[in-house]
Amino acid sequence: MKTLDVATALLVALSGGGLHAQDSTSALDWTLIYARPATGKYEDISFPDPTHGWVVTARGDILNTADGGATWTSQASGLSGLRSIDLVDRMHGFAGTLTGKLYATSDGGAVWTEITASLPKAAKGFCGITHVGNRIHIVGRYTGGATDYFYSPDGGKTWQVSDLADLASGLVDVSFLNENVGFIGGMGKTKAQGQPGSATILKTTDGGRHWHTVFEHDGGRGFAWKLFPVSAKIIHAALQSQDGTYRVAKTTDAGDHWETLIVATGRPTGPAVQGIGFLDANTGWVGGFFRGMYMTTDGGHTWTFVPVTDGIINRFERVGNTLITAGSRGVLRYEHSR
Repeated sequence: MKTLDVATALLVALSGGGLHAQDSTSALDWTLIYARPATGKYEDISFPDPTHGWVVTARGDILNTADGGATWTSQASGLSGLRSIDLVDRMHGFAGTLTGKLYATSDGGAVWTEITASLPKAAKGFCGITHVGNRIHIVGRYTGGATDYFYSPDGGKTWQVSDLADLASGLVDVSFLNENVGFIGGMGKTKAQGQPGSATILKTTDGGRHWHTVFEHDGGRGFAWKLFPVSAKIIHAALQSQDGTYRVAKTTDAGDHWETLIVATGRPTGPAVQGIGFLDANTGWVGGFFRGMYMTTDGGHTWTFVPVTDGIINRFERVGNTLITAGSRGVLRYEHSR
């Protein structure tokens, strides 16, 4: 490991130390495109095309850009506990809360209408939303026994629900590769003697009708927090653990087999890695409840500390050849300068 400069050393100290690789100057490639510190954190991001994008905050704000992130406007506020958002296109989308309220828009976010009553059962929360075409998939939440998976085959006109309590004790994120193959990340079932479950990933090959476990970490309490498909075969998952080791899971065969990769060790115990994002099969980042990020250029096998001043990063979104994320200072975009 090469010698850290003063600025990097300070950032490492602030974030708790425990580097697993060399320090990095690639922080220069992350640009703050919207300075707006969030109370709590930014929870989710959706860009249905390179021009139109949305972010939501835990405080209940929905923010929108119509020019690729150059300028932003507030579309809604006071929707307490917002956790997830997904736009099917520039006009139609959904936003969910940790308290079980689901909102929809059909006019590009000018109006967000609560549609909770249209669901087949009361929900405890919505941590993750995604779509393939007009098929909407929603899961949530990460705790409190919220193991429901909601599915709409027709863009939200009608809904179905399945309880996945036989496979998990909490659901965090959902991602589909196509109409048939999809994944849910969360916490596995509670162990014997009341021990909490570990990070778990579920897979479906029939559009969500049936699910089975394809990954379960053998550590203590944890979650598969965010999923990030790079291709039809390569998928990464951020593993939130409590033991001071930062980890990700990776598959190269469309989710049938997974390996656990170490990002950093010797970190403070408590909530850790949350967001994960990749530009291609080799280049990616993780963020979470710490200052800075970690970057890999070899598909996750080694990681470098990136001394950006942002923290509390929960989601990365790939938009064309760039990545968008949001942290403690506001919305960031990765633009490779070399």
